[in-house]
Amino acid sequence: MLREQTHTYYEQKAELLLQYIANHLDGDLSVKTLSDISGISLFHFHRVMKAALGETLGSYIDRVRLDTAVKLIRYGDISFTDIALRIGFKDLSAFSKAFTKEFGISPNDFKADKNAVLNTHIDYKMTGTQKLVVDVKPKIKTLPDRMVYYIRVKGIYGGLEVIKAWDELGDFIVMNKLDGWNLNLFSVYYDDGDVVGVENTISDVCIASKKMVSVSGRIAVQNIPGGKYAVYRYKGPYDYLWDVYDAIFRDGVYPGDFKLRDAPIVEKYLNLSHKVKPVNLLTEIFIPIE
Repeated sequence: MLREQTHTYYEQKAELLLQYIANHLDGDLSVKTLSDISGISLFHFHRVMKAALGETLGSYIDRVRLDTAVKLIRYGDISFTDIALRIGFKDLSAFSKAFTKEFGISPNDFKADKNAVLNTHIDYKMTGTQKLVVDVKPKIKTLPDRMVYYIRVKGIYGGLEVIKAWDELGDFIVMNKLDGWNLNLFSVYYDDGDVVGVENTISDVCIASKKMVSVSGRIAVQNIPGGKYAVYRYKGPYDYLWDVYDAIFRDGVYPGDFKLRDAPIVEKYLNLSHKVKPVNLLTEIFIPIE
């Protein structure tokens, strides 16, 4: 009985604290401040809040801030700067980076496209014990045509030649000042290795950009046609992407009302960086559908 009363006590404290956070996103939400407000000691605070939320408090606050931003952009009429400050970001740049990293689209593009669908759900996640956790709820997106700078590669997907191509494209991006916090990096896969042989597969490593620069060597420019896709989000190391593809095609998890379209598969890398731990890498897999 005492344990149940204690559990209920902390649940009530946590619920009141969540209400406080929702009403003070632009205030001091440090652990010390929240611990004082909740009346939960610092010693127990992290454990109690993680048990109540199912995630760390920091992750919860970040999510609430960005979810609030979505509503303010979609239904409000205030500037991005005002939104950033209202939900607790120090400036517009920090807000834009966080929004784009989380949703795969910039605040400006989201506001401009009333039909934009945000994808925050993780369909596939690789755990630290190499177990693929599956909770498939694909989004349906229609992509516009895109101009890209790219290098075409023949060889095993994700193999040495592909790595070399990414290094070369990275040098091109830096040299031409195409780099920034909102890089649009992706791969286009044209072949099925089981059909043509993995050593004969063709892929493009790409960066989409509206900036016009001169190209040379293996770097080329092309326009990639848009179209409709079922989009799956994967969180985890790139080494296990093929396990994700096996799951997608093995389980036949395409939305039931759609058929596959004869077009290449696209992989978009949402947070590709040496600073990101492999377990936290986010990849969107675009399966073409009619």
